[in-house]
Amino acid sequence: MSRMIFQPRTGLGVLSSILFAAFLTLPANAQSPAPVSSGDNGSVWWNELVSANPDKAREFYGSVIGWTPKIVSATDDTRPPAPGEADYTVFMANGTEQAGLAKYDNTKPNDPKPGWLTYIQVPDVDAAVVEAMKRGGKVLKAPTDADNVGRIAVIQDPDGNSVGLVTPMAKESKVAGH
Repeated sequence: MSRMIFQPRTGLGVLSSILFAAFLTLPANAQSPAPVSSGDNGSVWWNELVSANPDKAREFYGSVIGWTPKIVSATDDTRPPAPGEADYTVFMANGTEQAGLAKYDNTKPNDPKPGWLTYIQVPDVDAAVVEAMKRGGKVLKAPTDADNVGRIAVIQDPDGNSVGLVTPMAKESKVAGH
């Protein structure tokens, strides 16, 4: 698929840090991000590879697909990681972000297992999680707000397939200057 879903994507390192750092349970009255174009709902929003060996994965996808890995801080994708800080890889092609790469730490039972994790845009992450549970799905990562990204969650369908859900922030609701 050659169409760009969002340009530019911001806060993708934050997405990884939220998935692999502590997911905070937000109060029931936490506000979801302002809705974005409903025309993008149901679209693949982001693909992220979870790998136990990021160095090997960067080399593999760089050679096979031609992606250029851009290593950034896992908590701030606008800068390289500081020494000892967790990193996140954004795969680039022709200057455009294509996918992400996060390290599999296996520190929590519900951490996504190694493999590709697709994030699909939905109009309301919280409502989609409730619907998934009604239909036999499981919640792997509860809905939470990701700075400069939007509201995200990770669920598992009744067959055990993991999928990320995202309601991106509307551009006007982002912090001024970002």
